[in-house]
Amino acid sequence: MRQIVEVAWDSLCKYGEELCGDWVKIIHNHRTLSVVLSDGLGSGVKANILATMTVEIASSMLARGATTDEVLETLAETLPECRERHLAYATFAALHIVDGREAHLVEYDSVPLILIRDDKVFDLPLVEREVAGRRVREGHFTLSEGDTLVMLSDGYIHAGVGGLYRFGWGWKNIATAVRRWTETHGDAWQLVRSLRQTCLKLYDNKPGDDSTAVGMRVRPSRALTIFTGPPSDPALDELAVRKLIEAPGQKAICGGTTAQVVARVLNRKLEVEWTPPGKRERPGKPKLPPVARMEGIDLVTEGILTLSATADLLAQAETIHDLPPGSEADKQLARMLLEADDIYLIVGDALNPNQLADVVRGKPMRQIYLEELIQALEKRYKQITVEHI
Repeated sequence: MRQIVEVAWDSLCKYGEELCGDWVKIIHNHRTLSVVLSDGLGSGVKANILATMTVEIASSMLARGATTDEVLETLAETLPECRERHLAYATFAALHIVDGREAHLVEYDSVPLILIRDDKVFDLPLVEREVAGRRVREGHFTLSEGDTLVMLSDGYIHAGVGGLYRFGWGWKNIATAVRRWTETHGDAWQLVRSLRQTCLKLYDNKPGDDSTAVGMRVRPSRALTIFTGPPSDPALDELAVRKLIEAPGQKAICGGTTAQVVARVLNRKLEVEWTPPGKRERPGKPKLPPVARMEGIDLVTEGILTLSATADLLAQAETIHDLPPGSEADKQLARMLLEADDIYLIVGDALNPNQLADVVRGKPMRQIYLEELIQALEKRYKQITVEHI
């Protein structure tokens, strides 16, 4: 099972400003993850433009294989330091991770990265040097399962100045707070939201500076396999079912006929959960049939209606924490999809003669809803594999 880095971020604008002077760019590829955070000097529109330019220049050059020196020299020429305060117009931190393990970090006048490992603040093996007259910290290190990482802009460091913390929240106090948070075993989104709440409290809900936090958690990837639609040829039923059963991770079936195929091939009982009529009501939407149960399968649902409703949910919910409460089929399926990293879709191509009228744009409705789901999931950097059978 591959190791991945789960990432989430959130920014607070300086009180009274509409635009944040910090900017974050996250680039996911099949094997790599790049996270770049920049803090523009000052606040508002000017700081936002400077931070955005810095992130775009740094991320694009690093992606093309440019060296750290080349990136910093370009930034120094493009964004000179402030003449009055002798400060860089924008700081940045860039973290590049390969296969969820090998990390390369560059910090340019930025807040040091926090890494918590084995319930301790880990001292990163970075080397400090000067490039184009600017202070840079850089190094390579290997990530381990369970590591927690946090990138910050200095708005977090200064939170609470003159209040609860005389000189601000400070790096050490934030690192301690992150270390304690890891005991909750929450995800990256919960980490960022926890940091945001504390930061706002320290600022008395009026941030004195733009404040950004990027949270990352290193963990094994989660797999999910979904079988939907009976195969195009009944002779392929056993092959499709075998692919489902032998796949790693969670398993789901979407479609009544598909579930019957699996039950027959495996000689297992298919039990439909009875739901009180009052709980099936979905104002303005078709009622979803109740879920079913089958040994060895984590979720069994109806097909087209459930896929359509799930696509609607994913259009509104970014993470599992944004999903509405409830145990209806679409909510359960949406939760499984959002929690998974590697999603394998086994799509049967048999056409249901009772649903021929549902063919639009030359495609079955099942395929249309699957494409909507795939598009939504790829935006969340899920690895999607589709096999038609």
